Amino acid sequence: MISRIKTSLRLLPFLFFLLAGVTGSGQEGYNIKFKINGLKDTSCIVANYFGNGTYVKDTLKVDGSGRTVFHAPDSLPRGMYILVITDKKYFEFIVNNDKKFSIETDIENPSEHLRVSGSPENSLFYDYLVYNRIQYSQIQSLEERYKKNVDNSDSVAFLRKKLMALNDSNIAYKLNIVQTHPKSFLAFMINAMKEPVVPEAPLLPGGRPDSTFAFRYFKAHFWDDTDFTDDRLLRTPVYHNKLKRYFDQVIVQTPDSIIPEIDRLVEKARPNKEMFKYIVWFVTWHYENSEIMGFDEVFVHVIDKYYATGQAWWTTGTTLDNLVNKAKRIKPLLIGKIAPNMVMMDTTGQLVSMNDIKSNILILLFWDPDCGHCVEEIPKIRDFYDQYKVQMGLEVFAVCSDTSMAKMKKEIKKRDMHWINVNGPRSLTGNYHDQYDIRTTPVIFILNKDKEIIAKQLKTDQLESFLNNYLSSSHRE
Repeated sequence: MISRIKTSLRLLPFLFFLLAGVTGSGQEGYNIKFKINGLKDTSCIVANYFGNGTYVKDTLKVDGSGRTVFHAPDSLPRGMYILVITDKKYFEFIVNNDKKFSIETDIENPSEHLRVSGSPENSLFYDYLVYNRIQYSQIQSLEERYKKNVDNSDSVAFLRKKLMALNDSNIAYKLNIVQTHPKSFLAFMINAMKEPVVPEAPLLPGGRPDSTFAFRYFKAHFWDDTDFTDDRLLRTPVYHNKLKRYFDQVIVQTPDSIIPEIDRLVEKARPNKEMFKYIVWFVTWHYENSEIMGFDEVFVHVIDKYYATGQAWWTTGTTLDNLVNKAKRIKPLLIGKIAPNMVMMDTTGQLVSMNDIKSNILILLFWDPDCGHCVEEIPKIRDFYDQYKVQMGLEVFAVCSDTSMAKMKKEIKKRDMHWINVNGPRSLTGNYHDQYDIRTTPVIFILNKDKEIIAKQLKTDQLESFLNNYLSSSHRE
């Protein structure tokens, strides 16, 4: 693999991993001949990428002289394909404008001994790979020298200058491909992987440079060279990785910033059904599985806007119902929402309403007497409660999942849970599992004095830092 050079023309994972996209044209179909010297009487696989996955396209029989042929109809999506010889031996080839060509290589290091006939696109691509291997080797050598001479300022300056020169030549080489072969698939991929070059920041009225300019410019121009209507991108890892980088690293990490960007990019992709489908799927998967607190709001937005309205035509039946129902369960529990009230029986047989509890901070604790994690976590919560009850104005509303009042009382005494304890099944407000989407224990929600949810699914060792930050910011406001 050729490593990326850290530049303003930074590339996403290298072109060894690319693959194709749009419908081919013509009448005769594709006829691609391979000869792998040293291989005989076996089979190879033609594979393709889609998003961040790989898929088998065809299996080819190899004869006694190492020859095989890949036949495909005109409808074969154009782009980068892979001929897989063994698990660790493979090489890529381009299917674009050339329909009949041949590639020869050797069983040993097949990606480094490629010889192509009848395909200018693949000749250009393999020249590019050779160039990058040479560049990468030189960069590695300079980096090793840099590490050995890190205390020598003269050597460091010299080596840094050499690295910058290599970097500049690498950028110039790639830009030259774009300029001289603008219709090539390689140029298409280089454009897709480019990132914006940020100009010098303008000066503010007071004479200082605008400190936010670089971020705003980079974000605004991140997709300049990406065509959201060209679904060739889907059959490369470039689009998936670039989407991930944009949503994880480029935009501000809050739902209020993420949601408008999702809607903006989805609309750019809407003219192409496959591109539209992929980006909606990507953000659904990405935010449904996010471990960042509060990002479930993004998931709910996507489900409400694109699935519940019938725009996600590829998702139907049980799968669609499950997604929509999950969003409905989560929606009342988003950060900033007023927590659903619970009225449950305490250990004395009295009904206690969560909304009647007066406290600056209320910790909702859902626990089970037979839960192993609860055995470990409850003592930590108790210690935290004892230490900060007065200082933070804490109270705990602990909901036990066991139906046995006797067992609950025994465990409360055993664990010295000296706060408000109630029995979850003995409830006037319905099933708390549905109210709070409780699927496991222990689960913690944090409410402020107005019973707004300010945190959820926290670990016990996160309580102190979170509440200190929250209370400090509240006082500043």
